[in-house]
Amino acid sequence: MSSSAHLRPDRGLSTVLQVRSRTYATAIIHARSRRPVSCIASAAVEALRSTDSSSSVQSPSVKLFYRTGWDRAVVHGSVSGGPWQDFPLTSDSGTPDRWLVAKIPLPSSSTSSSGASNGGPLLEFVVADATRRNWDKPSEGGNYRLDSPGVFSLRGGALRRVGGRPVLLVSDLDGTMVGDDGATAAFRSWWEEAGALRGGVLVYNTGRSLSSFLDLLRTKSGCMGVPDALVLAVGTCVYLRHPHGGPPDSPQGWVEDAEWSAALNEGWNLKAVRDACYQALGEVGSESMHFRPPEEQNPHKVTCGVADGAVGRVVASVQQQLAAAGVGANVITSGHGGWKYLDIVPLRAGKLQALNHVRRHFGFSSASTVACGDSGNDILMLSGENLAIVVGNAQPDLRQWAQQRQAAEPPLPSGKHRLLLATRKEALGILEGLEHFGFKA
Repeated sequence: MSSSAHLRPDRGLSTVLQVRSRTYATAIIHARSRRPVSCIASAAVEALRSTDSSSSVQSPSVKLFYRTGWDRAVVHGSVSGGPWQDFPLTSDSGTPDRWLVAKIPLPSSSTSSSGASNGGPLLEFVVADATRRNWDKPSEGGNYRLDSPGVFSLRGGALRRVGGRPVLLVSDLDGTMVGDDGATAAFRSWWEEAGALRGGVLVYNTGRSLSSFLDLLRTKSGCMGVPDALVLAVGTCVYLRHPHGGPPDSPQGWVEDAEWSAALNEGWNLKAVRDACYQALGEVGSESMHFRPPEEQNPHKVTCGVADGAVGRVVASVQQQLAAAGVGANVITSGHGGWKYLDIVPLRAGKLQALNHVRRHFGFSSASTVACGDSGNDILMLSGENLAIVVGNAQPDLRQWAQQRQAAEPPLPSGKHRLLLATRKEALGILEGLEHFGFKA
């Protein structure tokens, strides 16, 4: 890479060095000592129990996903033979694209495995558009009927129960989810028709900035699925879908996770980090080091380009300056081609740390979380307690690491390994892995 070149976000194998101040290291140790041991569990342990559903007793209900060309629609129905009433169909940030959803509460006394207590259907209904001029009814006549609570989808006259395990899928973008548009579209089709409807959550974990991701989403709008959350810029930024914001391909469609940003502030000093980089730049000269463009910087990440021959000297200088300033940080080098990226981020930042933050936010266990990647800079999130997929087109350094890791780890209770080396490439490899782990029928 020349001093002005832009590498693609896939940076290859990464080296992570930690700089800890004495005060910060003590704070981390104390925080860990207070953490209940029961919160730390491997995928093998968590596979033996169900931790993804709420322990509280929930009232019975019908959740109906409806897909049509109508912008607005309403379910008109009768619960347990009672009066007919309207249940609105809505679309929000938690609803898969192109689907409307209605949540219909059911009285506990009216539910059973075989319908309502009066012998009729538990729920009898039709769907109408906003004008009430167009109605969706079964082609054979009559009304749609359901005899039990649960999650259902209705599309093109086909009423189906939505089954299967929900999964938190955390995927790298370039070379993993994105690359072959046909494979990307195949994943989106399955996700919108099945994965998301059963309660799945899609997260993209990438080195891209928010503006770079939005550009990609607009470019790939015909094939790329819209995520529920983003982990960006080497795990220094987490964004969630804005519940009342703009479309997902606009900045207004996202809101930064303030809790994650606050966590990264501990022990972090942006000015000290930039000063350390300026000091190193003065030592090796602008021929061997430069600050990357502003869009690659953020309040929790300083990124520079460093010539291969100067990497060791620059890293040593930065580490020395940060230690002297009492700043804890990860110093990460990655890339190839004559130049390296140098990222300095908080100790708590990183693809795996951010993955676990998002996992806890959405309430998933490690056994129901799957990370997917294709290059060395995905190793951290692939090496956690969660399940992992290495796609078939993965770079040699990652495949070598994955083979060694797979050989070293004991299998899960199912006999399968936590980490799968897929044979199919890119997003088709993700689908292969999801089927292997039992999330895709």
